[in-house]
Amino acid sequence: MLDLFNNKVAFLKKKPQMGFIAVIFVFIVLLILLYYICKVKIYDQYQTKGLVTCSSTCTITVLIPSDLSYDEIWLNNKYFDYELIGKELQVDEENLESYFKLTLSTTEALTNNEIVNLSFYYNKQRIITKIKEKMF
Repeated sequence: MLDLFNNKVAFLKKKPQMGFIAVIFVFIVLLILLYYICKVKIYDQYQTKGLVTCSSTCTITVLIPSDLSYDEIWLNNKYFDYELIGKELQVDEENLESYFKLTLSTTEALTNNEIVNLSFYYNKQRIITKIKEKMF
């Protein structure tokens, strides 16, 4: 009977080690996540479609809102080199909206009359700043 009592007392005095290690691990993961949120910058994204016309070089015609000032353009989820040929401001009088008609030239291997997905990246900010803007 004395051995059972000693084992019970010894068990109650034993400190939980795995719980402490788990708390330290979670704390380190939260610190890494906080660093990531405060330092990494991301873009907002505007997706649209464009029409490809090819003769000697391929051009892409796309319509974007007039208040959009973009930093990067991606074609079919890949960054591509382009040259801006024309940027014409047009007005839709029926819906009372203005938009830009962009004409881009590229050396990518595209086919004539192909519809391509374009992503315009704008407003590069830190993640924490974007979270604050969404909350307040």
